[in-house]
Parts: sequence; C-alpha cells; structure tokens
Amino acid sequence: MTTTDVPDYYAEFGIGTGDSAEEIGRKLDREHRSWAGKASKAPTSDKRREAEDKVRRVLEARKALTDPSARALYDQRLARSRKKAPEPREPRAPRPAPGGSVRDWVGIAERNIADGDLQAAEYELRQAVHHDDRNAYAWRLLGAVHQDLGAYQDALQEHRRALQLAPDDAANHVLIGNVHTALGDHHTALTWYMKADELSPGDLATELAIGDGLYASSRFDEALTWYEKALAHSPGHTGLRDQISRIWSLRAEGAMITHPVSRRLVVASEEAARRILHCVDQGLAVRPADPDLVGRLEFYRGLAAESLGKTWRWHKSMLWVLVPAVVVPLTPARPPYAVFVALAALALVAWIGFRPRWWHTRASLPRNLLTPPQQSWSRA
Repeated sequence: MTTTDVPDYYAEFGIGTGDSAEEIGRKLDREHRSWAGKASKAPTSDKRREAEDKVRRVLEARKALTDPSARALYDQRLARSRKKAPEPREPRAPRPAPGGSVRDWVGIAERNIADGDLQAAEYELRQAVHHDDRNAYAWRLLGAVHQDLGAYQDALQEHRRALQLAPDDAANHVLIGNVHTALGDHHTALTWYMKADELSPGDLATELAIGDGLYASSRFDEALTWYEKALAHSPGHTGLRDQISRIWSLRAEGAMITHPVSRRLVVASEEAARRILHCVDQGLAVRPADPDLVGRLEFYRGLAAESLGKTWRWHKSMLWVLVPAVVVPLTPARPPYAVFVALAALALVAWIGFRPRWWHTRASLPRNLLTPPQQSWSRA
C-alpha cells in the first residue's frame, strides 16, 4: 500500500507505528526471506520482477524505519502525503489466452496459485498444456505447482518439457534445482543452479540457492564465496548475514579438538588459537542477528584468548627433576653444593611447568588427537 507520494511501509509490511527498531527489523527480515524465496520460485518473469521489486522495497523500508533520525523524517513525509487524495489504480490488462483457447487456462491458474488453491491450478494448467503443448511457460508453472504439492517426479518431467521448449530459461533451471534439493540431491541441484547463474548472472535468489546447495554439501569455502557475493547485492539480509557468520563459526570450531575426558572443545596450539580469533572476528564483522550464534562466537573467542595465557601446571615428567632436589640433601655425607642442586631443581620445575595453557592442554591429549592445525575444518 502506498500514498500518492510516499510509500506506506507501515501498512505494506504490517508494521505498527509504535514498534521499536528491533521489532521492525525482525518483521522486515521475515518479509525479505519470504520474497527472496518467491523470486527464486517465480513461474514467470513478471512474477519474478514483482518479487524482486518487493525485496528492493523491503531494503528501502529498513533504511527508512530502523534509523531513528531517518524514521522521524519519513514519518513527517508520510503524514504530509496522507493528506493528498490517492490516485485511482488502473485495472490490469487480462492475460491473452494460450493457443487461441477461449478459456484463459494459465491466467486462471495464476489466480488460483495466488489464492493458494494448488489443486485448482493443477487442473487449469493440465488443460493449458493439453490445448497448447508448446507453451513452455505453462509446463514450467505446472512443474512448480507439482513441486509445491510434493509430486517431485511429475515436476521434473514437466520442467524438462519446458526446458526443451525454452532451453535458456534461467528460472526453469532454478526450479529444476529446487526439485533436486527437495529430493536431497544437492550435487545435481548445484549443477542446475550454476547453469541458471550463467544464463542470468547477478540474480540474488540464484546466488542464495547456490550458496545453500554448497553449504548443504559441506563445501563451506565455496558457499562463503557465494554468500558474500549475495550479501553485496543485499547487505540488509539478516538470514544471509547469519549464514556467513555460521560458516566462520564452523571454521573456528574446526580448529579445536574435543577432549576425550571432558568432551569439551579445547585449543591445543598457538596457531589454532590465532585462527579461532580470526574466524570469530570475521563472523562478528557481518553483524549476525542470531543471539545464540553471537554467544557461541564470543565463547570461542574466550577459549582462544584464554589458551594463549600462561599458567603453571604439574606434569609427571617433573618428578625426575625433583629427585636430585630430595635425594642429594638427604645423603649421609651431604656435599656442599646440595643446596644449589635443590634450588636449581626447583627452578627447573617451575620453568617446565610455566607454559601457555594450550601447551598444557596439548600435553594432556593422546597423540592420535593432535591433528595438524591445517586439517580441514569442514568436519564440524
């Protein structure tokens, strides 16, 4: 909903005038995720542009409403604009009938989909392809409906039929990838997503789909690259920022070792501690909104920082150093240097035991757990 001059973001996105900046941010994040998903599944270019336009408006609403000074200015402009009479909306031109049919099967199906009546839409689209089996758009839309209904094999057949008629349709490639994702075949889904990006580069929904596919395949480095590319197009996307931060959290966790006794994550090398601190800094730099994720990163930072501090701990190897300090002074004919031997042994024990905490941790671990710091972190 908009006024004559200023878009009414309050009415358009269900925001209350008394909502705080945090509440507004959460509502806009939900809207952003919803419309970004619709853009990736849009059955037509018109629907896709509509969803992408909605994503753009969500970002504009965030700029206008989450900053107190910008919101005050926006409220003033909106109040002045509301005093003007709204212009009448022009009726939308009806969609031409496919294949010269009297009934607009596809147009009716689109309205059914908008109303959530997928069964009715399926019937209309089956009639559409029956009357015109060369209608690539109708085949693609029928495949999207079957995908939403869970009939994945039917959806694949219809999408492939649409692909034969329109091989360069990027949206159809994304939809085929979505079907394979739903079937758990992330490798095949990635192939289709990558092809869609080649046909229509720079599309946010496609970049998110590629990132999600790589993440699901545990290819975190590649996923991070695509997520960062998508973030450049949509810097206010909260879910995207959380996902990037989550990957850095996995990197930090991958630099640690699970202690066999306490079953807790521990840091066993200086290099691992430095890497954890770097990963935490990167993860927090994107400003994740998930409080649990932020807390986990801060916890990892604390473990790494603590591991670099020095402390004294007893080790069994020190026992052999203490033997001269005890035996020499107790010999019947105590040599004149006995006191020096005892003091030197005690000093050596103190020197051996005073080490960084990661060093003491490493000494307490079995050798089979002392993996090199460069080991792949994707195990997390």
